[in-house]
Amino acid sequence: MSARVKFIVGGLLGKYTQGRKELELEGGITVKEALEKLGIPSPMVGVVLVNGTLVTKEHFLRGGEEVKLVPLVGGG
Repeated sequence: MSARVKFIVGGLLGKYTQGRKELELEGGITVKEALEKLGIPSPMVGVVLVNGTLVTKEHFLRGGEEVKLVPLVGGG
């Protein structure tokens, strides 16, 4: 069994998690797979930080990590 990964959901992404700002999943999956499990559309996530380091959505989460998800910001 993999260790748990803590997710901190920022800004408008909370609408996909029923307002929950902190969630946990088992490790052993990629960030992209985790987003699917959490119900967060991948294109809505602009920045992913794992333990404070910028990573891609293909990053493999082993467990025991903290993942901050920052929404894509649009402007005009």
